[in-house]
Amino acid sequence: MSDRPPATSAQWVFRLEQVLAQALTALLTAIFALIFALVVLLVVLRYGFNRTIVGGSEATVILFIYTTALGASVDIARGKHIRIDSLIGLLPPQLRNWVEMLNLALIGTLHAFLFFYSIEWIRVVGGSDDPVLHIPDGVAEVAIPIGCVFAFLFCLTRLVAMALPAPADAE
Repeated sequence: MSDRPPATSAQWVFRLEQVLAQALTALLTAIFALIFALVVLLVVLRYGFNRTIVGGSEATVILFIYTTALGASVDIARGKHIRIDSLIGLLPPQLRNWVEMLNLALIGTLHAFLFFYSIEWIRVVGGSDDPVLHIPDGVAEVAIPIGCVFAFLFCLTRLVAMALPAPADAE
């Protein structure tokens, strides 16, 4: 049996958020490394050997779209989403907490609407294939709803964690 006390609800929510954010950060790091390697390879091939990888530039753009959509959601988990820190820092702690919760609720609502509108957008325009890579355009476009789901989830986990009482042994 473990000597550790059972995790509180707030600890469980923070742990879930932390694991998801770390997994997405690792994925983003791998994608950025792939983008970097691909761009360097494309430049060396183009200027050193007068050759290219067909679809290399298009693949780089698609990967960048994913880093943007997923990176925005990770910033929400880190508390670095859209806000003016200098203004919020002037507020009393209790009011600051309420403003932060309102901000997260608005950002979550925005991403919920963006998710539903992006699904409709993909349905309307995502049926064609990329002329170079010969993959459906929806492969790139689906990055938007995926990012929205993670952003909404991170807003929700942060709101739940803020609403729950802080654990007694909080660091």
